[in-house]
Amino acid sequence: MTSPNAVRKYNYNCKGRKEGIMKEKRRENFFYINRRDFIKTTGVMGGAAMLGINPFQALIAEAAVEPMDSATLAEQDKFYAAAKKEGQVTLYQSSATQAGSSLAKAFMKKYPGVKCGVFRAGSVKCHTRLDTEYRAKKRVCDVFHTSLYGRFLTMRDQGRFMTYASPQAKYFREDWTDPQHFAPVRFTTMAIAWNTDIVKDEEAPKTWVQAAEIAKQKKWFGKIACGDPHGSANALTWLYSLTEKWGDTAWEWWRLWGEADAGIFTSHGAMDKEMMAGKYPLTVEQLDYRLNKAMAKKLPVKAHFPKEGVAVGPGAAAIIKEAPHPNAAKLLYNYFLSSEGCQAFQKGGYSNTGRKTGGMKWKYLPSYDELNIIKIDYAQMEKDRTALLEKFEKVFGEAKKRARAKG
Repeated sequence: MTSPNAVRKYNYNCKGRKEGIMKEKRRENFFYINRRDFIKTTGVMGGAAMLGINPFQALIAEAAVEPMDSATLAEQDKFYAAAKKEGQVTLYQSSATQAGSSLAKAFMKKYPGVKCGVFRAGSVKCHTRLDTEYRAKKRVCDVFHTSLYGRFLTMRDQGRFMTYASPQAKYFREDWTDPQHFAPVRFTTMAIAWNTDIVKDEEAPKTWVQAAEIAKQKKWFGKIACGDPHGSANALTWLYSLTEKWGDTAWEWWRLWGEADAGIFTSHGAMDKEMMAGKYPLTVEQLDYRLNKAMAKKLPVKAHFPKEGVAVGPGAAAIIKEAPHPNAAKLLYNYFLSSEGCQAFQKGGYSNTGRKTGGMKWKYLPSYDELNIIKIDYAQMEKDRTALLEKFEKVFGEAKKRARAKG
């Protein structure tokens, strides 16, 4: 590893982990989009356009927008007239902040007169907020999106989603789609990533076994990071996928990472900043869309998706059964699922989509078919969640405590 001083210019003015996390929290949720959010969403793209540069040329290999089919157009005409009377719609979503604002901006441009508010938080916090409001009989959310796919299955079975067959649902992957209730507007995979200003490519691990073995070396103590499955849906999926496929062998990997005093983050955004700042130059579980964005911005980051298998977290969207603005909710939901809406969401969040056609294919982001995806039972993962987290604390948590006690 090279000196952390080499990456000071990438420190994002973050004075230590606490301040970085607090800044992340302050940006974590917002409601109706203001001028500042619009500028943040469009400033880079607009600047490139003014210079005569295609702003996505370096990022996108394919981005043709498919027009809405006649069935969807007929639905939208009907819902739009009623939605204008309702006047607004609210989306809860767990993707990047700019993914939600980009979608909302595009929606409001296409359907003037319907204000789109967005609440953004991590998947777990989105569900906690929704559940709290549900118990209090407070109805705020209309359209809901997170990466806790197993929880979506449970909510569907509990009757908490509106039954609505969008004409756009047929364009999504069948294995993650319930045409009557939800569709996967996003999916996220996890990779090993490193800061190239500090970690040489030849020393960076390329397999899960190597990522665990490297943790035995003293120079990596306190230099490795991963997501926290207690608060991150994708980290939970990663933990479940690897332990389901490799069993006790995978749990040994977590023990080794714990003994290496690996940093653990609920927010992958905060982890991303710490990797760039040099505090944790190696992450064994970083999200693909964050890596895609970093590479598109030419930051010193490289990643590897292990050939032996990677986890995937489907991110579905659905309409809440008691949506306070039901017509506007259907209008937004159909637009979200459309090629145009899907791409607006992708452009803001640099993410992959579960839509089979009409989505964006990124230069720096492998597609589903290019990866060796670990297949899991998401409903079973939801059932096993409590026991899984308890074992995680016993294996990783206790190992980390022992490592810190040794100093």
